Amino acid sequence: MTPPREAIALKDAASLAVRFIRPASVEWVPLPQALHRILAQDLIAPFPLPGEARSRMDGYAVRADDTKGATAKQPRTLRCLEPTLSAGTNPSVIVEPGTAYRILTGAVLPRGADAVVPDEDVQRVEKTLRILRETSPGRWVSPQGERIPRGVIAVPSGHRLTPARLAAAAALGCSIVPVAARCRVALASTGDEIQDPGTPLRSAMSYADTRYLLAALVLSAGAVPVHMGCIPDDAARIAAALDKPAGDVVITTGGTGGGNKDLIFHVWNDLGVVPVFQGVAMKPGGSVALGHRKGVLYWALPGSPWAAQVIFHELILPMLHRCYGMKEPWFPPMWARLSRSITGKGREVRAVPGRLVSRRDGLWFDPHPHESSSTLPAMVTSNSYILVPAQGGLETETLVCARRLMGTFLDSNIQDPFQTPQNHALE
Repeated sequence: MTPPREAIALKDAASLAVRFIRPASVEWVPLPQALHRILAQDLIAPFPLPGEARSRMDGYAVRADDTKGATAKQPRTLRCLEPTLSAGTNPSVIVEPGTAYRILTGAVLPRGADAVVPDEDVQRVEKTLRILRETSPGRWVSPQGERIPRGVIAVPSGHRLTPARLAAAAALGCSIVPVAARCRVALASTGDEIQDPGTPLRSAMSYADTRYLLAALVLSAGAVPVHMGCIPDDAARIAAALDKPAGDVVITTGGTGGGNKDLIFHVWNDLGVVPVFQGVAMKPGGSVALGHRKGVLYWALPGSPWAAQVIFHELILPMLHRCYGMKEPWFPPMWARLSRSITGKGREVRAVPGRLVSRRDGLWFDPHPHESSSTLPAMVTSNSYILVPAQGGLETETLVCARRLMGTFLDSNIQDPFQTPQNHALE
């Protein structure tokens, strides 16, 4: 069964890829181990937080009516009773008219009280309080359920468990949380000329940089990379490795061309891998292919690191999103203006690497000088890329959708979208 050779549109390839991935199973993990995992079920508050009205300040629990008309010149006088109310205890006292209780921050408000007068608005002489400012019901009080009302979804499923979301889970009393099981992604480099790092580079050989790039991207996306090593251009050895894969998804690099030693698709045919597509109208990475066999997805990627990086972001990452049931993008796109024009080339969508740069007049995308460069220096210095339409160029100052590259950092002169724009020197 030979995969169809006609290249399909990038959007169609992405649609097919997410259609064939199976949803991840659910596993329960201890809260300290759940950082950045994807929540598999809504966390619903079984009780309100706080569970009772509590004091926001150190001061005195009072009836607001007892402070009416109080000023520094005409203070209202109240009688302070014992005990002092502190956090972590349930008060058994009742605040009667004309009385007050000393209360500390976080303490439960006693019955009868509906406000707290902070220390700075009180003069105390032994058991007598002089209230210097009128207060109102609810003043300096955290009402029951202010942080999280009972019955609401405190953390929705399909979202990453960030530190703040883990704190919300802890506040609900969760010691374990349900998360999507991590997808295992097996990675193999193919080619007689590829060797693993850690040994002296032999003549005419190259290190398996593309596989290590993909492993880091897989890990960054919340999956588990499984290295299958380097496999020479030998159909029997490639078939033996792919026949019993070590993951739910298998990614091979190299061997996707039409040469005598490009064996991946011959091996697929022999193993009974059912092709989904072979070839995508994009550059780089047009020879990418996807197939499936016995519930396992097989990706065949070209050996170029830049091609592999683009394919991962455009096709494999959305597939992992679907697997985990994610409802938020890993890296949302950022809109920027193009700093220089890009000429139209070819019939494929073209990925152009570059950098997002914040200038005085907004966010700009600077394309790499060598637009189609797949060199490591170009990849190292790029933090994003854009897709240029087929048979079309882009003029300077065109608004473009820049896609962040996973694992990259924005420069210090890239302003945070939540901050006030700053003036930066033009580069």
